[in-house]
Amino acid sequence: IHYKVVIEDKEYPEGKGNTIKQAQQNAAQQAWSALQEQSDWDSKVAVENKGRADSVSSTLTKSSSIAKNISGGGAFGRVYKVREILLNKKFAVKIVRVKKKISRKDLREVKALSVLLHTNIVRYYSCWTEDTGYMQSSSADSCSSQESSPQLLYIQMELCGSKTLGHWIKERNTRTLPDSSRRQESLTIAKQIVSGVEYIHFKKLIHRDLKPANILFGQDGAVKIGDFGLVTADDEDDENPRERTNETGTMLYMAPEQFENIYDRKVDIFAFGLIYFELLWKISTGHERAEVLRDARNQKFPREFPLTLPQEEQIMRSMLCKEPKQRPEASALNAELEKLAHTLNPEKTEN
Repeated sequence: IHYKVVIEDKEYPEGKGNTIKQAQQNAAQQAWSALQEQSDWDSKVAVENKGRADSVSSTLTKSSSIAKNISGGGAFGRVYKVREILLNKKFAVKIVRVKKKISRKDLREVKALSVLLHTNIVRYYSCWTEDTGYMQSSSADSCSSQESSPQLLYIQMELCGSKTLGHWIKERNTRTLPDSSRRQESLTIAKQIVSGVEYIHFKKLIHRDLKPANILFGQDGAVKIGDFGLVTADDEDDENPRERTNETGTMLYMAPEQFENIYDRKVDIFAFGLIYFELLWKISTGHERAEVLRDARNQKFPREFPLTLPQEEQIMRSMLCKEPKQRPEASALNAELEKLAHTLNPEKTEN
């Protein structure tokens, strides 16, 4: 039994239990913990920089100790593991170098991510900007404090494991597993991804860059959608997709309409279709992966795929339709995957 607490239109993580009372109690505890965590952090870290000349290192180290860099460099910055000494909690702090001055609107948009409260979405807590920062002094660092940069954007968020779904897929591709085992594992992961996507769309947002590298695993092993660097608001009018910036997404996972800059939330469904295919199908080399995924984008699957995974093949075809309106909503996909789970393992789903 599942139960969810909603306070002032803000949903909190759902509670589970064998009885309605137990589920309600667990949901209330989840909401209380989230409220306390946010309140404690907000009392110590400002969301916006009010023109202070403090360095980033002082902002972080006054009440925190920076443990280590837990990600490589890249276009969207580095991620550091931080222990908040007063709260005795560990967080991740993402540091992004920005070329232009960050406006209040930009900060509000990043701050808006803090309303996303879902088991399968990386939790965002706070953000702030600084003119200088605690970074390694290296020309290879994309966020190096030695390079001239107007500002650094700091995003404090939930700490996840260092492995991504991309690592999981590569690991499974090197192992010899019964098809049934990988099928079950992939379905379990896919259900969590689509649950997160459904919630994102419910909040009128579009991720725009879903891919294995942006999907993480939480400390409890739960699948977490992260890296909302490209997130944008969805159009209120479902019939008229908006024109958007062309600097979005990763080409291999981008829906066809994303290249035309007029699209809506259905781009996330297309990307999820490719991710689900990668979860299920063993691919040996990087060259083969690029080739097979290019074919899958056009609904061309390996000959054995529909023979061994007929239900998944049908679901995938619907997600990879070229016409966005023909792709299912995340809520419909969630129901389809639940139905598939019941078909594959009826005893477990009944319990």
